[in-house]
Parts: sequence; structure tokens; C-alpha cells
Amino acid sequence: MLTEPKRYLNSLRARLRLDSSKSREVLSELYTHFEDQVEELQGAGLSEEEATKIAAESFGSFATVGDELNEVHNTSNWVQTLVAALPHILFALLFAFNQWANIGWLMIIVISTAGIAVYGWQHNKPTWFFTWLGYALMPLLVVGLVLLQKALGSNTLTSSWWVWLLLVMYFPVILWLFIHILLQVLKRDWLLGTLMALPLPPLVGWFITAQWRHGLLGGGESGLRGLEPWIALSLLTLAGIVVLFNRFRQRSLKAGVLLISGLAVLIFIACSSAGSVGVLKLVFLASIMLFLLLAPALLERRVANQEDDPWDFLFEHRPRV
Repeated sequence: MLTEPKRYLNSLRARLRLDSSKSREVLSELYTHFEDQVEELQGAGLSEEEATKIAAESFGSFATVGDELNEVHNTSNWVQTLVAALPHILFALLFAFNQWANIGWLMIIVISTAGIAVYGWQHNKPTWFFTWLGYALMPLLVVGLVLLQKALGSNTLTSSWWVWLLLVMYFPVILWLFIHILLQVLKRDWLLGTLMALPLPPLVGWFITAQWRHGLLGGGESGLRGLEPWIALSLLTLAGIVVLFNRFRQRSLKAGVLLISGLAVLIFIACSSAGSVGVLKLVFLASIMLFLLLAPALLERRVANQEDDPWDFLFEHRPRV
């Protein structure tokens, strides 16, 4: 492989925010065009070194080319967009029709969500898959919160020793799984990490709000009673945000609409509380939601965006003009 195009394509690959198959396809096509242009320039009498340099310059800045490719290839069609928004809609319907405590419906949706997430993981992780992945991981977090609440709510340590034992065994495994998945996502794009984490702000926000109201688990299901319409509205709002995210081309707009999701959930919490949740509590919730939404962007700095795959794929089934 020529040194100059390899250097250029290596920088470009680090800039791309595409799934692995699409990234390989784009890089392979660019390398083919590069080779063709070098051959054409050599045919005009230039040396290989001169032809390679001129061909590299003709492609333009790798940053500009990478951003343009990201915009072109990261816009979903309407079918993909609706599939991406569907998990938010399904869980919104559970709360809208007060079926969130119905084990039958809940298990059907949770199992279906997990199955679709596994399918997407095994098929190059398309953009629509990340919303399903987020909801597939949420039950694991909910179980942890339930165990923690049960342990803290016990009157004596001796009566809850088994719960603490489960916590000690459960959280390291779940933490390892979350970190492993997040690192894989961040290697591609922190925006997709935030998209995956989109269910977290409403989960945490409504959980804390219910605790402030009545005690979510201490008072049975009463903590969420009366909040169902607001929870459903917040999840439907997230579905709309996912639609905008998938249809926007510019990364700045995608990032902006994801950050708005936290504000939307906060507004619904404030409206549902009818003044029972004070300003300080809302500021506390806002800080948590902002951290959850920005954490992928902060963590991405520590994760290499560039894939470690060799360049052999450039020479396999390369398109020819």
C-alpha cells in the first residue's frame, strides 16, 4: 500500500463515525480512486512520488472529507428512523395504559427489546440499534436499584445479609458489562453513546422523584401512581428527539437535540410535582441528567476512535470504476 494514501486514509478513518462495514466500503472506494488518479498522472509523465503527492492534495483536507462523509452516511431513512424511535414509544404506551406493572406485557417488551438489540449488535450496529441497546440494558440497572433499595430499607443487617451479598456479586458484573459495551460504542461515536444512554435521564429522574413523593419501593407501587401520564409524555418526547437525531445531518444539531432531552424530562418532572419538588431538587436532577448525557463525550477522549483492523480489506473486492 502506498505510504501517502495510507497516511491520509489512516487520518480519515479516525475521523469517520460510521459502522465498520460502511467505513471499510468508503475507504476502499477512496483508495481505488486514489490509485486510479496516481496511474493517470504517471501516464502523463509524472514520477510516482509526484503523482502520489498531487493525488493526495486533490482529495482535500481529511477533516473536511470525513465530516462530509459522516453527514452523507449518518442520515437514516424514515423506516430506520421509526425503528429507532419505537422502543421509546413501546415503553411510553406501557405507562400511558398503566401496564408498567403488568408482568406479562413488561416481559414481552423487555425480551423483544433484548432480542432486537442482540440482532443489531451482530449486524454491524446500525444507528437505529443504539436506542434498543439502551432499553435492553435498563432492566439490569433497575434490578440493581431494587436490590439497593431493599438492602437500605431493611431494619437490620442480619435480615438483609443475602441482599448485600447479591449486591456485592451483582454490581461488579453489571459494571464490567456496561463499561465493555460503552467502550465499543465510544470507539465509533460519542453521540451514539449518548443516544444509547437516552433512557437513563427519565429512569433516574422519575425514580428519584417517586422517592421524594412517597418512596417508590417502600410504599409498594404508590410512588409511581399518578406519574404515569407524565412518564409516558416524557418517553414520547424522547421518541420525537430520536426522530430528529436520525434525520439531522449536522453533528452540532444532533448533539443539541440530545441535550434537549434532559431539559424536556426535567420540565415534565417539574409539571408533575405541582410545586412539591423545589428548585434545589430540580437543580440536583438537572446536574445528574447533564452528567449522564455528557459522560460519553467526556469518556471518548480516553478511547481511541481509530479501529485496529489491518488494511487488508482495501485489497479485497475493491470496486473498480
